[in-house]
Amino acid sequence: MVKRREDAAQQALADIRWLIQGTEQTNLAAEPTMDDSETYLDGPTIIALLEKNFAKLDPNNDGISREEIMVALMNPQAFSPEEYEVLRLVTKYFDTIINLSEDEDGGETKISRYDMLVLEQFLVHSNMTLKELHDWCAMSKAPGGAGEDTIGPPPLSGT
Repeated sequence: MVKRREDAAQQALADIRWLIQGTEQTNLAAEPTMDDSETYLDGPTIIALLEKNFAKLDPNNDGISREEIMVALMNPQAFSPEEYEVLRLVTKYFDTIINLSEDEDGGETKISRYDMLVLEQFLVHSNMTLKELHDWCAMSKAPGGAGEDTIGPPPLSGT
């Protein structure tokens, strides 16, 4: 039991370093993961696991903050390997997810249930990955890139 906790803590620390520094992580738990731009989870699974854990991640019911995600990442034993993979993805693409809808006054800082519903539209109904969604959203914000008036609809993937 002690060894398992130690491994979980090491995995959480490696994940936090990877998220902050972008460095390659070591996978002590030997759970299936892909490189940092992909995941073995599909869109419907990501949404289902995020919905299942939303209340756990947002105990004060005001949206999931960065701090709440970091607390969850530091407690990997509280989540299944798939749920923990969703935490990693949500952390990596946090800014993309919070900006999917403008539902906060004074700037977007938390993932709301409405953000999750919009995310579901992209991941489930448009068959996009989080990386594709992130890249598409970044196109309109890039200096010299397409502006809001010229950016088209999201790309269709998987078809």
